[in-house]
Amino acid sequence: MKRHGNGKCLKLLLAAVIVFALAPATALAEETVVSADEVAQALAKGEPGVEKTIRIAVRADEDAEQLVVRMHADEILAIQGDHGRNLVVYDTPFGELAFIPGWDLEALSEEFGVPAEAIRFEVTITKPDGEQLEQIRQAAEAQGLALLAQPMAAVTMELRANGELLADEGFPGYLTQWLPADPAIDWESSAAMFYIPDTGEFRFVPATSSVRDGRQMLTVMTCKCGHYVLVKNEKTFSDATGDSYRAALNRLAARGVIQGTGGGLFQPDRLLTRAELAAMVVRFFGAVEEGSAELAAEAFDDVNADDWYAGYVGSLYRAGLLEGGTFHPNGNVTAEEIYNVLYSDPVIQFLFSFLDGPIQTGGSRVTRAEAALIFDQLLQAYELSIERAQQRSLQG
Repeated sequence: MKRHGNGKCLKLLLAAVIVFALAPATALAEETVVSADEVAQALAKGEPGVEKTIRIAVRADEDAEQLVVRMHADEILAIQGDHGRNLVVYDTPFGELAFIPGWDLEALSEEFGVPAEAIRFEVTITKPDGEQLEQIRQAAEAQGLALLAQPMAAVTMELRANGELLADEGFPGYLTQWLPADPAIDWESSAAMFYIPDTGEFRFVPATSSVRDGRQMLTVMTCKCGHYVLVKNEKTFSDATGDSYRAALNRLAARGVIQGTGGGLFQPDRLLTRAELAAMVVRFFGAVEEGSAELAAEAFDDVNADDWYAGYVGSLYRAGLLEGGTFHPNGNVTAEEIYNVLYSDPVIQFLFSFLDGPIQTGGSRVTRAEAALIFDQLLQAYELSIERAQQRSLQG
């Protein structure tokens, strides 16, 4: 783990479930620490050594603007020692926060030169204030996006020791909030997105909707700390008429994974290029990080920093999904090459286990329509994983 961006959002780890019902923000902030007694009592409710859901009540004022919850190393180790896949659920006035404390404290201790017993896990939940809400609204309007629900509370998850930040990324999770009853959500033209305040951009994140106690919920998978929104982003292409791929294409276009070739066209039968594949992978899993285009130009002898795809290639290189040398941006790709890129992450291997098998393509090289089907299949896998994680969070 490192303090700064290193492509971890392209390597998702399924670790947490976060549930929120938003309330009006005030200037209040509250802090609390999970006690050893609370953990011991929760562990005692189940059979030793059996995977369980551990619920801990976190008391705070419902009008608080911000809530900070800390768990120290002794409590983390106690939960890990009972079972490595125990799910911890904080019941708070902000909603529920659930996570699997799977961190290797000894490895962190060695890497950062701090005592393992000094490490703590710190969660900060912050409701968006009026200024932030207005910034998000204006940014969405400027990009032709229609907000369909109130932006979610921002959640920061960190590992700290003796006042030092050890890691503040690589803690993906699930955010859930109530959706308005009207209008009905059309999921072929709507998407959950992460708002990046530094650039004003929105980036797609996997999400599902569900019904709890008769109310519709939005559940967002995330590995970034910040505000997530539900938007309507209807995109169509005049040449995308094939029944076999049109629905998949609409879903991916609404999420910004596919942007077309210009002039309202998609060119579904044209062979996919390596540059286009790089763009699809990065748009699906995260954003282009600052300096990625320059990094690509340094790592590959046939990529220039001002090439439209350079930032995407650099992001994949930063994440360890590409090796430097020659990239061949205009070369075509096989389905096997696409799956090799995706399967290089063990978590994506896990996600595909939810499905019947890989998409069968019609030829040795993949068309743009076939690529859309492959990425839509990955989207379905994410949605299934979110549903199962949410079900487990509600147990216990």
